[in-house]
Amino acid sequence: MTSKKLILGAVCALFSAVSVNAGAPPTVMFLPDKTWCNNHDYVTRSERNGKVRVTENYDAAFMDSDLSNVKTQLNALLKDNGLVPKDYGATTELDDEEEMEEEAYNGDTPSGGENAATDYEMLLSKLRPDIIIKVGWDVNKVGFNYTCSYRLEALDSYSGKSIAAITAETPTLKTTIPLAAAIKNAATEHMPQFISRLQEHFDDLQANGREITVTCRISSASDANFNTDFDGRELSTVISDWMNDNTVNHSYSMRNSSRNRLVFEQVRIPFTDANGRVMQAKEFVDQLKRYLKSTCGISSENATKGLGSGRLYDMTH
Repeated sequence: MTSKKLILGAVCALFSAVSVNAGAPPTVMFLPDKTWCNNHDYVTRSERNGKVRVTENYDAAFMDSDLSNVKTQLNALLKDNGLVPKDYGATTELDDEEEMEEEAYNGDTPSGGENAATDYEMLLSKLRPDIIIKVGWDVNKVGFNYTCSYRLEALDSYSGKSIAAITAETPTLKTTIPLAAAIKNAATEHMPQFISRLQEHFDDLQANGREITVTCRISSASDANFNTDFDGRELSTVISDWMNDNTVNHSYSMRNSSRNRLVFEQVRIPFTDANGRVMQAKEFVDQLKRYLKSTCGISSENATKGLGSGRLYDMTH
């Protein structure tokens, strides 16, 4: 019994039970979780301010034949269950060519500075999946027997919040017992709750909008700050009022407020704009940018990262 067949059978058994109601199905992208990547040495390590960061290297991970085969099987299963899969590997070569062409045209390379988007954030911005499904597994041999543990987690790609998760482990089994059957038996009791959580999340998004964060920063070169009055209202109030008028059900909260920085979280934005175009943090922040320019004469840069981290930086008056 090869490891490839074991893994494929296990993952297939998990997803065969997942079914999402049709209508406007979400787009979903499969990725290996950080633990699996670390265990297989598909990570990069960097140090900043004395802290080591471990980041998944998806390009290297998807060169793994087992993972590549699992991804192919998962994408087929997701389609069979009414979901719209986004394939990580399908666009990477084209993206690489486009990036090299842009760098040559501009005569520079990405700055890699503080505000530069991570590979993960750029991946989400390019493929725009609604849901990330992360999967990991471990097969442990015990003599002529084995045990298997698996992890399955669905994440909202905008907020990064966990939607639903399953972790389970089989008892010690003989190698004559197929791994797929063992995991399917272990997962069966958990699947109804997993599916229910997915449906609850989809219903919430439809009713209350997607959830993002928005950060605003005043440039040190500006002659104004967030306490400066504009037609009798402080700039922080101008922005808060705009948030109140443009979020779904007026849903947002202010996490941080100072003279030069505002941070809003749990900001609920519509699925689409007035013209029916898909809305993400970048488009939402663009609307705020245009509003502040027209009403307060403030210029700014939309430095949004990924799908759900809206950033309006270098604001000057």
